[in-house]
Amino acid sequence: MEKVNQRTEEQYYIESKRLRAEVIQMADALKDNPLRFTVTNGITMDVEITKSDLKTIASKNTQDNRFNAFKNMVARDIKGFIEKATYEGWRAVIPGKHPETAFFAYFSRELGGKAYLCIRKIKNTGLFKPYAIIDQKTFDAEIQNLKK
Repeated sequence: MEKVNQRTEEQYYIESKRLRAEVIQMADALKDNPLRFTVTNGITMDVEITKSDLKTIASKNTQDNRFNAFKNMVARDIKGFIEKATYEGWRAVIPGKHPETAFFAYFSRELGGKAYLCIRKIKNTGLFKPYAIIDQKTFDAEIQNLKK
C-alpha cells in the first residue's frame, strides 16, 4: 500500500508564514494607493483595501496552521473572493466595540475548505473594508445575530 503524502503541522506553519509574507508584500504596494472597487453580491459595496487591512487579516491567526495557510492564500485576492462568494448576511456591531463601524457583512466560499470574509462598513465614509477571514467555528459563534 502506497503512503499518501500528507502535509505535517510544521509544513502548514511554514506555508502559512510564506503566504503571510506574500500578503504583507502586497500590502506594502497598497501604501498611499488603496485598491478600490465596487461589487454587487447580495449587497452593493464600494470596497477599499489598504495596507492596514491586509496586515490585519494576515496577522489574525488561529491555532490551526492549515487554516492560517488557507486564510493567507485567500487574502491574496479579496476582490475575487467577494465576487464569487455567497452573501451570508450582516450583523450589528457589539455595543462598545468598533465605534467607527456601522455593521459587519459576511461572505463565504468553499475553496477546498470553507472560509468566511468579514467585511465592515465604515460609518463616516460609507466604504466597506475587509476585516478578517474566519473559519466555520468562528462564524458559527457569530451567526446568532446575523440578518439577511
